[in-house]
Amino acid sequence: MKEIEFDIRLTTSELYAFSMRHAYSGLSGIAGLVISFGSLVICALDFKHMQTTSFIALIVIGLLFTVIQPVMLYGKARVQVKRNENINGSLHYKLSEKGIEISQGEQTASVKWHEVRKRKMAKNAIYLYMSPIRAFIFPKSQCNGYFDDAAALIKDMMDKYKNYEPEEDDSASETEGKED
Repeated sequence: MKEIEFDIRLTTSELYAFSMRHAYSGLSGIAGLVISFGSLVICALDFKHMQTTSFIALIVIGLLFTVIQPVMLYGKARVQVKRNENINGSLHYKLSEKGIEISQGEQTASVKWHEVRKRKMAKNAIYLYMSPIRAFIFPKSQCNGYFDDAAALIKDMMDKYKNYEPEEDDSASETEGKED
């Protein structure tokens, strides 16, 4: 059985990259950008005929998703890395066919592959979503040269457990117990 181990200590830039990808990769992020760029285009084309309040409102809307939100996401990532010991501390990950084992100091937790909801690959990171807003972040720079191996193992395990139903195992073990 193949096991891949590495330690991750997230930096502000890695957490910011995740936040930006998460915020702008979905339909709402794209819609926000379209609205912002549309507002800026309207301002540029029709600024001579606009009232001051309309112009200011369109500028604010234009900057909302292109400048204001990215700055806020960076600030949030910076504060989160500084204040949150779970993120600021080094986490040890062990990936295997059994699942993902996470440890920090004396604390250990594990996640089965069927509990991983989604995998997103980026050029410099792998994001494994446990919920719509919570994910494990594996930056390429911190995977000790095992980034490609980890990506392949994750893909294989995600494919293997794509249609997995945990209840199937529970009912099978109950049936086996009754036959004895």
